[in-house]
Amino acid sequence: MPGAVEAAYHLDMGRAALLLGTLLVGCESAAPGGSGADSGVPAFDSGALPFDSGVRPAPTLTGLDLLPPRAELISTDGSRPTQNFVVIGRYSDGSTVAVTAARFTVDPYPLGNLDGTGLFTASGAFGGRGRVRAEYAGYSADAELIVRLEHLVLGAGVPNDVAVRFSGAPTVDPARAAQLVYPLDGAVMPQNVPPAEVQWSASAENDLYQVTLVKPHVSITAYLLADAGFRDAFLPETNAWRRLTTTDPDESAVIQVNRLEAATGTLLSGTPVSVRFARAALTGSIYYWDIVAGRIVRIDDGTTNRQNFMPNPPQGCVGCHSVSRSGRYMAGRFGGGDNVGSVMDLTLDLSPNPPPLQFALEDTRRWWFSSWSPDDTRLVVSRDENTGGNSSLVFLDPVTGAFIDPIEGTMPTGYVTHPDWAPDGSAIAYVANVDTWGGQNLTGDLFLLPMLGVDRVGPSQPLIAGTAVIGVVPTGAAASYPSWSPDSTLIAFAHGTSSRSETGLSALYGIKKDGTGLIRLSKASGGPTADLSFQPRFSPFRQGGYYWMSFLSRRNYGNAKAGTAGTSRQQIWVSAIKEGANPGEDPSEVAYWLPGQDPASLNISAYWAPRPCRAAGSGCSVSSECCSGDCALDQAGAQACTEAPPPCKEFGEACGGDGECCSGVLCVAGTCGSL
Repeated sequence: MPGAVEAAYHLDMGRAALLLGTLLVGCESAAPGGSGADSGVPAFDSGALPFDSGVRPAPTLTGLDLLPPRAELISTDGSRPTQNFVVIGRYSDGSTVAVTAARFTVDPYPLGNLDGTGLFTASGAFGGRGRVRAEYAGYSADAELIVRLEHLVLGAGVPNDVAVRFSGAPTVDPARAAQLVYPLDGAVMPQNVPPAEVQWSASAENDLYQVTLVKPHVSITAYLLADAGFRDAFLPETNAWRRLTTTDPDESAVIQVNRLEAATGTLLSGTPVSVRFARAALTGSIYYWDIVAGRIVRIDDGTTNRQNFMPNPPQGCVGCHSVSRSGRYMAGRFGGGDNVGSVMDLTLDLSPNPPPLQFALEDTRRWWFSSWSPDDTRLVVSRDENTGGNSSLVFLDPVTGAFIDPIEGTMPTGYVTHPDWAPDGSAIAYVANVDTWGGQNLTGDLFLLPMLGVDRVGPSQPLIAGTAVIGVVPTGAAASYPSWSPDSTLIAFAHGTSSRSETGLSALYGIKKDGTGLIRLSKASGGPTADLSFQPRFSPFRQGGYYWMSFLSRRNYGNAKAGTAGTSRQQIWVSAIKEGANPGEDPSEVAYWLPGQDPASLNISAYWAPRPCRAAGSGCSVSSECCSGDCALDQAGAQACTEAPPPCKEFGEACGGDGECCSGVLCVAGTCGSL
């Protein structure tokens, strides 16, 4: 359908043809003697002219060009550079005319905004390689678009010529180089993870450091001067880090620290590490136990703020908690020793003294470990773990606090602990044949308790004996802390000399619910001989092709100045667990330290509480958080979940304006058509 520009072109050509025809007819009628044949003047031969019947056919549109065909923009520290794109129409007579009614789109959408005139404005928050498309009158044309994001940090006291000082060829000397100790090489993180503090070893006062975090279309460069209080660390600014995690989503970020040694003037090259960011956003909150403080601490997604949300627990201490899979409720034990328990609604304000509880504390309501049914209507708890072989698993009503006997079947008894209810409700995994309570058992076998319905159980089934994995580092006979994957197909558990994370030796394993496919999770554990990982616990998330699992470890986090190196303090780590791994393949990925923890504390027992995806208009940091899949700048210039531009409407479809119709078609009387 011709637009205004093409119609005007056709009108001008038609007028010219009519004028020429009029002039020719006038000359013929003025010839002496009447007709041309009689007068000796040759008759007019229309075939001798390049048009028929006095009118030359109007040229037709044959294609479009989009100029420039390639544009590359650089956004510095979030700036929003622009680029004008112009559409040129090509016609059958070889002429070209600028087209002003084309419809523009950009892919991927978060790269920036395109207005109706072809002006592209980069978002400044997302870089990469993309495409601009113009559509008009059934034709289209594309242009390549590249947006690069750059962020530069100059630390205090850094000389103005620092970049020049680092421009020479570096010396390779591992003994003197700044060796990266965090992040770990090969780690996989979700896109919305808070900034990871880059930490290294080897420094001296007045040394200069160049820290780079690079992907193909985004870079963070920091120049730092080591002073007396230097921590051998660099924490990226949050917005710059977010640009790194989301840009080039299928590419790894390469992190490197180069050292300019003050004593010798030698530029030393550090060994790079690579980190990958999965297309995933772990949303909600994580609740873990700070042992020293005797409190459950909460960290909300996208933040590193530790919240003491229940500062006044009954009897002065709360621990051994579990969080329901909906994220609404938490069960916990109060006081020390053989604790009394209750349930808390996490949607309520739990800061009063005392905090509101679902049911009152009573001496008879005691348990040790607990797990929630998928619908939050039951808890399964372990009782009497301090009384030798009298321990048992029992159902509990989380509203009334009443213990409930099964309607069908018999609950496990005798040296049992660590129950975990499958997300699909089909079974409860637990540990039996322990030699003491579950906090420090030296033996333990993994069992399944089938669920046949509400408060109905089948006969317990052995899954794997603790002695079955002896010979794999570390040796031992204690299986502990089973945890189900979100799809209830895989059970992760710890195995080693003891379940005691402060003193034991343990690694992480996975096994299918039918007892097959036993595999050591070596990458998560820290390597094939690592033995300092405990208490695996799956999050409710399946994103980016992974399950996401937290666990505890006494491994070093970073260096001694900014991290925990040399202290053996328990901290919470997270590993991505590959969905659909091949038989015999370790499905785990190299882990990352959970940001927001206090490196000086002892932290255990982490539970994720999910929250739903964010609706359009809600604030966001990465597209994975949004229901629409798009996080971009809103009209106020803030990051918000937004709907992608709707598809254009074809000829004959209802419309509310010209911009809704495809290929430059006009909206006439509420319908896509043309005059």
